[in-house]
Amino acid sequence: MDNLSTHSPAFTSQPWKRCKVKDTTRGTLIWEYKATRVHLSDSSHANHNLSVPTDRMYWLIVMRQPKTGEIKYVISNAGEGASVEKLIRVLLSRWHVEKWFERAKQEAGLGAFEVRTYVSLIRHWLCVRLAMCFLSEQTTRLRGEKCAHHLRAGLRGCLDPRGEALAARLEVLVPADAAMCLSPTA
Repeated sequence: MDNLSTHSPAFTSQPWKRCKVKDTTRGTLIWEYKATRVHLSDSSHANHNLSVPTDRMYWLIVMRQPKTGEIKYVISNAGEGASVEKLIRVLLSRWHVEKWFERAKQEAGLGAFEVRTYVSLIRHWLCVRLAMCFLSEQTTRLRGEKCAHHLRAGLRGCLDPRGEALAARLEVLVPADAAMCLSPTA
């Protein structure tokens, strides 16, 4: 990757672009990047010495952190019309996803399953997601009851008494393809 990003005309001909990722307590997090579409090499060919490009094109993104000099290389299968800056923001927000899995294992039993079938696995995963949604709603509700001057208390959430916020979240959490897991005959 180093050689490709250093010597390829696809990268050397373009300047570094700046992407504002987010505002943090230590200031704005900015990364510089260069991106181009590439074919990957398919090594599953019978002759292992032959490098055949794949049919599909991928994003190759080289990111550089100006303050630390850290360099990251990213390959994405996002479509040609995808925003590179949006891809970078999603990539650098993976901490939230990792924290969700950590909490799901600790608080909702995601890691404590012993199943033998795919349907059972999906049912367990769905139950964990519902439990995490419930915990999130209750945390938001209880946090909203505290006074505004209370340490770490946020403003009252967007929950209404009819539970429409919970219903909207459940629509996201329970996709249509999981409906078979909810039926008693599956």
